[in-house]
Amino acid sequence: MRNISHRVDLLTPSLIRIWREALETDIDVPATWIAGDIHARNVITNNGKLASFIDWGDMCKGDRATDLAGIWNLFDDARTREEAVAAYGMSNATLRRAKGWAVFFGVILLETGLQDSPRHAAMGEATLRRLNEDG
Repeated sequence: MRNISHRVDLLTPSLIRIWREALETDIDVPATWIAGDIHARNVITNNGKLASFIDWGDMCKGDRATDLAGIWNLFDDARTREEAVAAYGMSNATLRRAKGWAVFFGVILLETGLQDSPRHAAMGEATLRRLNEDG
């Protein structure tokens, strides 16, 4: 696995803008139950379709944008991400917060993964690359 210094290219001006916009965006929807930890190690698929979600340890009442970050954690294809955003019908404010949460999860997965879990590092790197791709 490559050293963290080789991952600095992921922290682009676009990613920093996404993060700042998310921090500055008000929550425009009521709190609801969220899973709080949607990523590839916590979902089960069957023939390429979501079949189940596991690991409810972070379940709480909060901002739905937290779980919507899963769009960038789970979907490789940009078109699929666009379709997921459109299908959910979220506001621009919720979309900005969801992308911010995806930045958070990507950075955390990458950092913890580089310590001792190559699978987490790969998931974090993929999430950050998808966000950079989508802008």
